[in-house]
Amino acid sequence: MKLSIFAAAFVVAGAAAQAQDIYAGVAASLFLGGNYELGTFAIGAEAEYGAAATFGGDYDTARLRLIGSYDFGTVKALASLGGTRYDAGADAFTGYNYGIGVQVPVSNALDMRGEIIRDMMDDYGTNVTTTRIAAIYSF
Repeated sequence: MKLSIFAAAFVVAGAAAQAQDIYAGVAASLFLGGNYELGTFAIGAEAEYGAAATFGGDYDTARLRLIGSYDFGTVKALASLGGTRYDAGADAFTGYNYGIGVQVPVSNALDMRGEIIRDMMDDYGTNVTTTRIAAIYSF
């Protein structure tokens, strides 16, 4: 939970400083991010929280990721790297994550994203791969 609060504050503070695009998304989790566009490239940060109650999971998930993208015109290719925390009641596990994906605009303010995120969790006992499709609303 502490990671989620820190991540949200980090993203909001960083996004307010220089972001050209602030967005929120919904999948089986909620996320908030911002990015700065440099022509066809963009860099940014994203905070995510997924509660165990969603789809009957065993633990809450929090991620803080740095995301880079390249705009091909009709689709953006994404790559990410960050930290992950699982909260399973009295136990908490930390690790890192990396991912790849694509993002396609549906309208001026709505995008669809498909991605694969790999959580490397040495102290959890197993690594976890998440595949997701998300709707992203840009502010």
